[in-house]
Amino acid sequence: MPELPEVETTVRDLRKKLVGLKFKDVWTDPAKPTHVGRGASWPLIKKVIKNKKILDIRRRAKFIIIDIEGAYSIFIHQKISGHLLYGIWTLEHGIWKSKAKGPLKDERENGYIRTIWLLNNDHQLAFSDLRRFGKIVLVKDDDLSELPEIKKLGPEPLEIKFKKFKELFKSAGWRKHGRIKQVLMDPFFIAGIGNIYSDEILWDSGYHPLSRAENFSDIDLKKIYNSIRKILKKAIKAGGTSIEDYRKISGEMGEYQDYTEAYHQHGEKCSKKDGGIIQRIKTGGRSAHFCPKHQKLK
Repeated sequence: MPELPEVETTVRDLRKKLVGLKFKDVWTDPAKPTHVGRGASWPLIKKVIKNKKILDIRRRAKFIIIDIEGAYSIFIHQKISGHLLYGIWTLEHGIWKSKAKGPLKDERENGYIRTIWLLNNDHQLAFSDLRRFGKIVLVKDDDLSELPEIKKLGPEPLEIKFKKFKELFKSAGWRKHGRIKQVLMDPFFIAGIGNIYSDEILWDSGYHPLSRAENFSDIDLKKIYNSIRKILKKAIKAGGTSIEDYRKISGEMGEYQDYTEAYHQHGEKCSKKDGGIIQRIKTGGRSAHFCPKHQKLK
């Protein structure tokens, strides 16, 4: 599933392309349309967005929000395999085919177009989603903060100050007794960090993923906080991680998979040259990758 760096990359790239344009129409697979929110329908979405200008595109946690005229927003949860693309496609025998050579046309991950928005510059915004778990919601601006996915989210990790981060960590109730990897992945504590970047943050800061959060001192938390900012910024600069389905809006892969130190590196020597071999274990139903030499259990 795309995490904060992947979604932030998508949002920044879309903002450059789409802000100021208008939606002309929208198509979704008639056999298996992309899921919409409760009380909505594709005919309603089509009616509301027609000829509406795109005012802004922004991110909250792992979600994409497209603000349009008329005090509406389009909320997009890409889920496991969904990603947005920008280009020109034609519908051939019920399948959208990219007119451009390159990754939009050639890469399998970009070929599962489930929804496509027509824009007034003769380009399109497409949603490719192999597993069909993605969700698109049309919501009034006044109701956006009440969406279940958004309502109880924690703060943004690149915006929160250390003092507030420390306060939240120490007042997190049951989370204090959890494993540190699970705490970092808890969107109600801090938003947007998932399996990939929790591994990378803990490798960088030197903590074992099974460490108990209640054992972390202020000094430990400062190291975690600094690593969060460092790793997320590096990943955004690299365009995110494309180990599985995620692609940038051009259809190209992100590049951070070339720089991961722990995630998907099991069996490899730790780059800190401490003699450690990256291991993979299960915790909370997820995989965790770590170096047993320098990542200490607390």
